[in-house]
Amino acid sequence: MKFGQFEIIRWHPDLSDAESITRVMEKIELGDDLGMDEIWIGEHHFSRHGIVSGIFSMLGSVAQRTRNARIGTAVVVLPFHHPIQIAEEAATVDILSGGRLTLGVGAGYQAREFHGFGVDIKEARRRFSEYLDVILKCWDDGSLTYKGEFIDVEDILVIPKPVQKPGIPIHVAVSTSPESVDFAASKGLPIMVGGPTAVMGQVPQVIRLWHERMEHHGHPHEHIDLAVAVNVYVAPTMAEAESDLLGLEDEINAEFRRVGNPRNATGQIPEDYKHWANRDADRDLVAQRASDEGMLPLIGTPDVVIERIEALRSMGINSIRCSFGAAGLDQEKALRCMRMFAKEVMPHFAEKSAAPVV
Repeated sequence: MKFGQFEIIRWHPDLSDAESITRVMEKIELGDDLGMDEIWIGEHHFSRHGIVSGIFSMLGSVAQRTRNARIGTAVVVLPFHHPIQIAEEAATVDILSGGRLTLGVGAGYQAREFHGFGVDIKEARRRFSEYLDVILKCWDDGSLTYKGEFIDVEDILVIPKPVQKPGIPIHVAVSTSPESVDFAASKGLPIMVGGPTAVMGQVPQVIRLWHERMEHHGHPHEHIDLAVAVNVYVAPTMAEAESDLLGLEDEINAEFRRVGNPRNATGQIPEDYKHWANRDADRDLVAQRASDEGMLPLIGTPDVVIERIEALRSMGINSIRCSFGAAGLDQEKALRCMRMFAKEVMPHFAEKSAAPVV
């Protein structure tokens, strides 16, 4: 098993934004000390759901505060940025980290974020595809010439170049739609699954579909274990594990249900996001199915969490990105959770075959 750490910095009403960021940076430093394989940061804007707006500035700090873990973006929302600048920023962080960066990218899905940046969500998929192509070409030797629908440049020297050759590894965030999974597989790129937008019960099926599509497109894939982002909280007793988190993120989750989707002010969903139409209902149904199949929350004593991770492993999940604790949780309890996980849970899986870095 491979264990990583995932942070988007949810903003609890009892804390300032600065306090929220400071607390997460302390968790990130501890995660590296405790032996996390990877540390991932996710970009969001304009809501309490996530306040990592300057994702590369934060990753620059993470690069300097860590020594061992790979670091990554989960994700950079490509339509909000110029792709040439993303290529430059990512290369800079790759240099600062000694070649430890993985660039996770996504098309975005929150209508409020697109509105805030003045980007038409109907263009998101087209921008994403073109911007990804531009980024990859920026890391080639020599200058960049590109003529597309959105980007038109000629003979631009994009520097610096990444330390990693032929470029920084790229992972693609996907919805559960077959089209998005097939797009990533057609490029030979690993996908990112799980997290707040996922229907957790569909994760094993999405993983199997990606492997099938990689096979279809002729890309090697057997050596790649896809990671799943999940919430984790370990405590000395089940009662404490459950009561410590009770109600902490209710306000944040209520806001996320209002704004965490592609619907416009009139409730309409863009054609490229049609799979969102019944997403809330699907999430409830599949969440129950996941529970019935043994995919239970990673919340409890070390023994309970071990048992639940073993259940995930039996479904072909061999890499987990852990979001430890919850926004507003007492910081000492959050750090205690991480230490207990590293001391009492991770060693159980130390003899298991680890997933390769891709």
